[in-house]
Amino acid sequence: MKKLRGPKLSIEKMTLKYVDEVVEIENLLYSDPWSRKSFLYEVIANQFSTPKVLLMDKMVIGYAIVWTIFEEFHIANIAIHPDYQNQGFGTFLLSEILKEDKGLEYAILEVRESNLPAIHLYEKFGFTKISKRYRYYSNGENAIIMRKKFNTPRKSIPV
Repeated sequence: MKKLRGPKLSIEKMTLKYVDEVVEIENLLYSDPWSRKSFLYEVIANQFSTPKVLLMDKMVIGYAIVWTIFEEFHIANIAIHPDYQNQGFGTFLLSEILKEDKGLEYAILEVRESNLPAIHLYEKFGFTKISKRYRYYSNGENAIIMRKKFNTPRKSIPV
């Protein structure tokens, strides 16, 4: 009997070679996407940023931008290509990036109020709604601020 092999998933540091694929996914997903220049800044210049890509058989299917600022692990952007959503890849990516909390106190993010699948995913990981940013997005939609406290005692990391 032949053994079935699934796709090879890996998470790597986002480098310049991945930026165009990331921008393409961003443009497919959002009406007010981050610009190519914004992603380049995260890769090249933002000292607080940890940009990652999720690869399936060497093809970018998702990405995350995380900022580490004092005690905060801020998930600034996380996305999965629309063709790969609802298949567990978002769960995998979020799980893996949360493992890189670097001993911080909590993780925080903003999510569109209408993005119920994402809100549900974040709640599965222990994020709770703590506040709202009114008219946060360019189309006037509100953002829900969600936070996850890490379970073990944490210390702020000097920057």
